[in-house]
Amino acid sequence: FGAELEDGIIAPVDKLFGPGNAYVAEAKRYAASLPGGPAQDLPAGPSELLVIADRDADFEIVAADLLSQAEHDADAQVILVSDSGTALSEIIAEVERQVEHLPRAATARASLAEARAIRVRDMTEACEVANLYGPEHLSIQTEEADRLVERISAAGAVFVGRWAAETLGDYAAGPSHVLPTDGAARTLGGVTTASFMTAMSVQTVSEQGAAALAPVAAALARLEGLEA
Repeated sequence: FGAELEDGIIAPVDKLFGPGNAYVAEAKRYAASLPGGPAQDLPAGPSELLVIADRDADFEIVAADLLSQAEHDADAQVILVSDSGTALSEIIAEVERQVEHLPRAATARASLAEARAIRVRDMTEACEVANLYGPEHLSIQTEEADRLVERISAAGAVFVGRWAAETLGDYAAGPSHVLPTDGAARTLGGVTTASFMTAMSVQTVSEQGAAALAPVAAALARLEGLEA
């Protein structure tokens, strides 16, 4: 809506961009809902991470990935999915060991209190869980991680293999860091240059074209009761 500051004026905008915590997400949603309010890029609230891991995963790395999101915010959501009971128990134990040494341990523990570990029958079901949830970040740390990517249809960003840490995506790898949360990945992708652009159609019609299209347009208009 614009603002007058000590060092200048910020003009009103047509669209709001950027990630944030629950308050930022709600502020964007509220502003966009007002009459004449600006549009918003996408719901980009508290961070989310879902990790698919199997018994071949490096449990220490999986735990570190989970904590890298849990330490963001008490509202951050971390979910672990595996077809191996051993992997689940070992990763959870490793998370407990690592969290003790974090500067933001209190924040991470608040997030972990709402975390979930899900045991699935196989990797097909693991992908179904991931697509149902539609996470902001999806990490696939399995023996055949490349093959599982083909089964994923809803995720803001996918990190394939043990070395593809979310932190690299956040800061250095290159893809957009503004990603959909709260299940919005089922219908939206992350912010790109296309998010700052619009598209419009421009139609020119010749006399012959108008004559050819007129009967069709007239018939459809009259079905709607629009004689003019």
